[in-house]
Amino acid sequence: MPDDTTRAPDLSGSIAHRIRRLDRALVVPPPEGGPNRSVQRSGVISAEGLAVEEAVTWRGDRPVTVPPALPEGPVDALAGRWVFLGPLFGHFGHFLVESISRLWALDALRGEIDGVLYVPKFQHRVQHVAETYRPFLRALGVDVPMRSLERPTRVEQLHVPLQGFGMFGMIEGAPEFRDYMRRHAGRDIAPKGARKIYISRSALPPGRGSILGEARLEAWLEAEGYEVFHPQKHDHATQIAAYKAATHVIAVDCSPLHLLALVGNSEQRVGIIARRPGGLGALFARQIRAFTGAQAVAVDALRRNWIEQTAQRPDRMSWGEVDFAQAGAALGDAGLIARGRDWCALDPAQVEAEVARLSPSTRSGLKPYEG
Repeated sequence: MPDDTTRAPDLSGSIAHRIRRLDRALVVPPPEGGPNRSVQRSGVISAEGLAVEEAVTWRGDRPVTVPPALPEGPVDALAGRWVFLGPLFGHFGHFLVESISRLWALDALRGEIDGVLYVPKFQHRVQHVAETYRPFLRALGVDVPMRSLERPTRVEQLHVPLQGFGMFGMIEGAPEFRDYMRRHAGRDIAPKGARKIYISRSALPPGRGSILGEARLEAWLEAEGYEVFHPQKHDHATQIAAYKAATHVIAVDCSPLHLLALVGNSEQRVGIIARRPGGLGALFARQIRAFTGAQAVAVDALRRNWIEQTAQRPDRMSWGEVDFAQAGAALGDAGLIARGRDWCALDPAQVEAEVARLSPSTRSGLKPYEG
């Protein structure tokens, strides 16, 4: 009888028993030349032709991979003992949430495996993405070879762990996943960096989104002793070192906070300013508290969002209009800053100037969204 691939994993208790061992299983990547869909037919099929439940990757209660059909024609063969890790995302945030979510099983399998396998999330620059993340995976305790399979491949012996971490309801991770990260994430990288950091988006291209008036926020925080930190300007080891060294961290909701959760510590104080609706700041705070025990607070001081003219709703590329007076008070109450009540909201003219500055650098200009 086929496995049930229609339910998201329950991570509220132990998943130590959820490592499937298969002989001659077929690993199926998304089709070459196919559309870059958010949900793709990709995963693992047993030697008996059945979809393998543990190979499905979920984003909350929605799958991002669904069981593939049996491929037509010849398939590659791979000898040895391997662990299936799911789709390899090029996007840093999705990599940190969905591409490392099966690493928890490696400690139980050390000495019994020859390497780990991914399938590409998208069939685009596949080996470049793999090379980009190999050093990062080593910093997370992956001390065996990693391969990203571009074609359907029958594997001599395959271990398929259940996904142990993910977005939304999965953000706190399974106990085994949290324990694995505490043991391995950044273990061999020494803390190095400022005690107080602000994780900034101001040096990213405008099309990537942030908050209006971020330069003003940076100036206020620099006056409080914070160093402005641009993660994309540093390699992964430097980022990890900075997050391990910091005692106080402030950021708008953004992907680097997932890395902070993996390598941070219980003595840190973290403030997360919402730049878009949907409660993502609260999700980041939940993850950080669950993984490190740090004091993490979400600050939702959004007045509205500015989105591209062609967009229908806010997304990761939109711009948040934040009430800085409200945000400063909340960060002060959390013990992250001393003079937050001196901050002031942008007035209409300042908002208009920010929008005018950004609009030519986005694809279609910005419009307010107040839904």
